Amino acid sequence: MTDRERLVGERYRLLRRVASGAAGTVWRGLDEAAGRDVAVRRPRLPGDPGDEAYRRAAHRLHHEARAAARVDHPAAVRIHDVVVEEAGPDGLPWIVMEWVPGESLHEALLRGPLRPPEAARVGLAVLGALRAAHAVGIVHRAVGPPNVLLGPHGRVALTGFGTARPPGEEALRGGGPAADLRSLGALLHTAVAGDGPAGGPLGALADRLRSPDAGVRPEAEEAARLLEAVISVAPPTPERRGAIRSSPST
Repeated sequence: MTDRERLVGERYRLLRRVASGAAGTVWRGLDEAAGRDVAVRRPRLPGDPGDEAYRRAAHRLHHEARAAARVDHPAAVRIHDVVVEEAGPDGLPWIVMEWVPGESLHEALLRGPLRPPEAARVGLAVLGALRAAHAVGIVHRAVGPPNVLLGPHGRVALTGFGTARPPGEEALRGGGPAADLRSLGALLHTAVAGDGPAGGPLGALADRLRSPDAGVRPEAEEAARLLEAVISVAPPTPERRGAIRSSPST
């Protein structure tokens, strides 16, 4: 059976593979019951599905994907359903999400960095989604340009919730909400400067967010105020570098 022929959970028809990487594969699909486009993500875990550690990680991924469905924010991609097929050999879930037409921030940055006000607008939206997730006990763990979608009418949407880590790995990495904020700092730096130095107020904020020193890193509320200040100085214009295209992606 080809991907296009596959029906997941007796409801979600896989239409086209749109992305694939170490963390899994994403298809554009059709919810045949509701008649709407969806994105269907099949996570990938390293290791042997027969190992106990793998089974624990798969169970955790399933649990976290269901928990992530509680995240409610305009800048968070909504999770519609989590499907585990009993006959599946690896026990991994299919995560069914809203389809966001547009492109990823990663794709937009291939054309060059964003102006600081536009990067701040993207960062503020991502921060809002993270704060909503943290409020219900969800840590994203994979904040980065590939997981930030730029949709129609200026919408910014954070996807990739439900990424599992092996037990204990989060603690070893210094995980938790602070790790998400550090990743947001890295995202802001990349958005305005790529691999080079980032100056100005936004560069300073990015450096503070990325700091390993908790006394230097701003809390989410302060970071939001600083991002709003950058936006207010020079509102983005339609002619900004890296303007959003309309090609479909998720």
